[in-house]
Amino acid sequence: MIWRMGARPWAGLDIGAYSVKLVALSPGGRSWRSAEAVVPRSLAGGDGPPADVVASLIDDCMTRVDLGPRDFRGISVGVSGSDVIVRQLTLPLMDESEIPSALRFEARKHVPFDVQDMVFDHQVLARNTSERRLDVLLAAVTQQRLDRALAPLRELGVEADIVDASPLALANALDHASRDESSASEAHLLLDLGHQGSWLTLRQAAQPFFARRLEWGGAQLTQTVASTLGGALDRADAWKLDAGASLAQTGPEAEAARRAVDELAGEVRRSLAFYGTLAHVPERLTLRVCGGTTRLAGLAERLGELLRVTTSKFSPIESLDRGVRPAGGGPQFAQAYGLALRAE
Repeated sequence: MIWRMGARPWAGLDIGAYSVKLVALSPGGRSWRSAEAVVPRSLAGGDGPPADVVASLIDDCMTRVDLGPRDFRGISVGVSGSDVIVRQLTLPLMDESEIPSALRFEARKHVPFDVQDMVFDHQVLARNTSERRLDVLLAAVTQQRLDRALAPLRELGVEADIVDASPLALANALDHASRDESSASEAHLLLDLGHQGSWLTLRQAAQPFFARRLEWGGAQLTQTVASTLGGALDRADAWKLDAGASLAQTGPEAEAARRAVDELAGEVRRSLAFYGTLAHVPERLTLRVCGGTTRLAGLAERLGELLRVTTSKFSPIESLDRGVRPAGGGPQFAQAYGLALRAE
């Protein structure tokens, strides 16, 4: 596919601990390209590889979609981690100019970090003049995390045009993919399984937006499988990535993987129970699952059985009209797709 002259795409860039994912989306969002570059195993985990290594991976992704850093109309980058906070808050009714300072003061109750080290952004969700209140969505990230996310692009000589918190980008992808559903009031529950952690988001009409980071990821699943193989991480990872691997198998690897997924289901249950203290949890929920770990056959089905909800993989770019389909499926590109949509 050749991009139409003048139709420069927008890039959504998901820099994860396991890999870098890129989705290039044309104006109107119908034509797309995607690419993934895996972080060297020796550098995965922790705070991730240094900026020059990530820059090389980004450049690799751009090369695979036949574009350079300056061929995009703009670039959106996601930030994720335990120091990324998304909360829906209620404030007294006030002018827009007063909100930033009020949020910074209110955030002291909700952010487990020194607010002086945080960067804040917000979106007004509703103004209730009769009750004299504002519903505001707060996004906050440490300056250190933000600088780390921006540094690789600066190595390539470009700047990010939009920086978005990962759970908001994921919610954006799900909202966009669900816009044609018959019931606008349906609750949208999304679980993005990352390498070191996962994001659970719940969005429903007239109820607070909910985002929670779970300290469970593909690395934990690999470690659990490795424990049955004498600690052989390479063998565990090879099994997990094998196209024939499945949680439905009877071997020790599958049994260990099921134990890990059982722990994940417990984390989701506890998160939904906590949300129930804040807002209404609908009796019927549909869970969409995305992220690289979702490619393990049987994982989504296992979660559905344990949680007693209808569960399916979420691969939004595969529903678009035209594009180059990613090898091995596309649930790992959900966040990058949501980031690319920010141009619309």
